[in-house]
Amino acid sequence: MRRAVPVGPDASSAGAPVNVSRAMRSAPQRFLETWVDAAVGFLFCVVLPIPIYATGEPFAGAWGGTEFTIISTAAGYSVVWYCGRRLDTFPRATLQGNIGYVAPVAVLTYALIAAILLLLRIDYSRVQFFGSGILTLLWMASVAQLRSRYLVRTYAVMPRSSIADMPTLGTCRWLDFDDVQRRDIRVDAIVADLAADLGEGRLAALADAAIAGVPVLDRRYIVETLTGRTPLGGLMPNEFGALLPSRQYLVVRRVIELGLTVLALPILLPVLAAVALAVRLDSRGPVFFIQTRVGRRGRAFRMVKFRTMFHGAGGPSFTAAIDPRVTRVGAFLRRCRLDELPQVFNILRGDMSWVGPRPEAASLEQGYVRDIEHFALRGIVRPGVTGWAQINQGYAHAPDEMRSKLEYDLYYLKHCSLWLDLVIVLRTFAVVFRGTGAR
Repeated sequence: MRRAVPVGPDASSAGAPVNVSRAMRSAPQRFLETWVDAAVGFLFCVVLPIPIYATGEPFAGAWGGTEFTIISTAAGYSVVWYCGRRLDTFPRATLQGNIGYVAPVAVLTYALIAAILLLLRIDYSRVQFFGSGILTLLWMASVAQLRSRYLVRTYAVMPRSSIADMPTLGTCRWLDFDDVQRRDIRVDAIVADLAADLGEGRLAALADAAIAGVPVLDRRYIVETLTGRTPLGGLMPNEFGALLPSRQYLVVRRVIELGLTVLALPILLPVLAAVALAVRLDSRGPVFFIQTRVGRRGRAFRMVKFRTMFHGAGGPSFTAAIDPRVTRVGAFLRRCRLDELPQVFNILRGDMSWVGPRPEAASLEQGYVRDIEHFALRGIVRPGVTGWAQINQGYAHAPDEMRSKLEYDLYYLKHCSLWLDLVIVLRTFAVVFRGTGAR
């Protein structure tokens, strides 16, 4: 079998042993990087501050405030670190040094632990406990920032022509596989276009590398992982099954969704009333705008929004970047996404979810399904108030934009989970605060 990479000065000699792992960095080393991050962070956030507040030798006698503080800070750090790493696995998951994701998780985790300690009337050092939470937040944000700036992954690509199709990212370096062989460059993985005719020699080299522990990745897979988009080119019918979410996930998400929506109603209803009053006073006409949209499995439903245009304004179904039909209050509602709030009633009725592909107007859906291949696959799940395509691309209408939007939606279908839903929700808050991507 052909060797994947020559190793050392004697690599060209006949009968030299094959040892690809010395020439390429493999997955176990990345696994160690993760746990080094966890261990050093634990020392920094939990262990090092102990002498500041500890009285005597911890765990030497009866348990007191010191021991419960150590256990509480260790539990808080572990939960936040685990959640932070899970959220950081999705493309473009870093937001201002990851703090946009870690901060809500950290606040919720440490507040919940503090509430449990309070209910159980357990004595602990509040200064140290919440100080450890701040250290955890700083550690997670700093590590994510350093990783995004200085941790560059190197990939060997075959064939060479595929390099031009790889995404341009500061954290990835794409090299020709033949150059890697010739120059003994250490790489993190091999990226191969498995749909191309690579030839027996190259396939043997890939097998050799895999045996040596070097990851061999399909080009479409790595592009999807790094960009958050499932390429339409090459999508085969046998891949449609991978787009179906598990029934357990759909049931659990629906239960959580309904529970959180009902709990949020006391807060949402006054906001809805205030916005409705503002819409009514701003311009004549109905408060709500009701439009037929296409939902799960192609079923039509009536979606409710606050009216943001002048009553009776004609024109196309889509909105331009600068649209004279939009009212003053309507422009503000669109910018802050408050016009979408009435869709809480669509969620309670089961027409929509908080997270999912954005539903299209029935008048536009037929054209998209006709002109864009696989567009109807978006109907596998309930449409959402917000979604993966919305936070990554924003508003779209042109055919090329809609194809890109579909690729984001297909990625969501393939990877939908409560973790990805949480990423979308957190990033939606950031989009709302910035007021970007609205029309």
